[in-house]
Amino acid sequence: MRRMLITAACLGVLAATAACGGGAAPALPTDQAGPAGQPPASSAEPEAVTADPPMAFDTSKGVALPRTALQANMGGSVTSKFMTLRDRTGYIIAPESLSAVDVLTGREKWNTRIEGPAADPNAHKGPFVEQSGPRPPLVTDQLAVGAVPLRMPEQGTTPGYLALAVIAVNPQTGAKVWQTNTKIADDQYGISGDRSVTHVVAATGKAVIASFAQSEGNLTVALDPATGKQLWVRKDYDAGSVNGDVVVGVDSNVAENESMVQATALDIATGQQKWVGAAKSSAVEILPADPAMVVLKANEYSSGHAFLKFLDAATGAEKFSVEGTRNLGPDSYGDCLYDEQSVLACTDSGVLTAYDAKAGTKLWSLPDQAANRVAPGGLTVAWHGALYGYTNGRQPIVLDAKTGKDLSTEVGFVPDWVSKYAAAGVDQDGSPKAYPVKK
Repeated sequence: MRRMLITAACLGVLAATAACGGGAAPALPTDQAGPAGQPPASSAEPEAVTADPPMAFDTSKGVALPRTALQANMGGSVTSKFMTLRDRTGYIIAPESLSAVDVLTGREKWNTRIEGPAADPNAHKGPFVEQSGPRPPLVTDQLAVGAVPLRMPEQGTTPGYLALAVIAVNPQTGAKVWQTNTKIADDQYGISGDRSVTHVVAATGKAVIASFAQSEGNLTVALDPATGKQLWVRKDYDAGSVNGDVVVGVDSNVAENESMVQATALDIATGQQKWVGAAKSSAVEILPADPAMVVLKANEYSSGHAFLKFLDAATGAEKFSVEGTRNLGPDSYGDCLYDEQSVLACTDSGVLTAYDAKAGTKLWSLPDQAANRVAPGGLTVAWHGALYGYTNGRQPIVLDAKTGKDLSTEVGFVPDWVSKYAAAGVDQDGSPKAYPVKK
């Protein structure tokens, strides 16, 4: 592999969606829901209990979701997510369609087909995290947007090619607003046997930003949000976040050394370069965080040391930096989750630390020997001031994101998605399931 790149794992920083996270979660309890993957036939919409953030979920009222919502390993832990949970609707991207399901009833609300042959039709299969496939769609009040690769066949003497398809639909009705196909490579089979990721980074009033990334080439495109018309395209660039009018991504076009990467900021409307950060790195990952602050993980090219860096979104100036406690490769700093309000929580070598995502300062950390408290066994999702995960004894728990204090030990199960209406995760057999808010 010519370069070692890490792409953003949790996308859509500006959308008002539920946060997504990582970490292995214990299996969910069994309940009285229908067969796995078969939503109930009833289309009734029950009165919903809401909480922001919720402290417990009703595991006696589980609802099966489409299997295309996620991918789980044999241990019952989510390995890949293809769904975005927003209020009581789950938006699911598949190689051939974008759909929406009511997570309180299991009823499909709409299913909009993506025009063109899927380049990676088996992207939802396999137990591994680093597989090819689309990342969850990005949803705003105006648009639900997904991205997938298409294999465009030859037409007579016109050769076929590989394309990045971006589809935008009305989030309430599923009516297609536009679909734009951007040529990625001349070889329509260019992703065969190679890991590739397609994702939508943001949808603002100025542009929809989407990227295609694989080991031997990245591409980011900016599209007009009303028409889908291409505004600009940049090769060797994998966008990771939009911070105001600035797009920040992993740039592999580094003249100094082809093995290096850097964080490069572009103007969202024109694609013009604004600033460069984390230069001389062997790997960079852009993390979801507050729009005023760019947060990234970077490995120094010379030493291999991993750092968590907070940069000013307007200038790229470094505001705060923390060095990782171990050196085990490009992801050695650990996993980080943003609560979509003000806190970034990161786990590194068994230490959980929370940072103010707006100021780039440390808030608290666990374990805390003085208070006789240990770090949780893992976190799976952060949302609206709450951190959801499990204890070392595999029991569900909720922590206060700003203080680290225990908020609830009566959660019911360990979620991978949370909204004010429900939470979703996997059942014991690895099937997607949603549970309504209890309190």
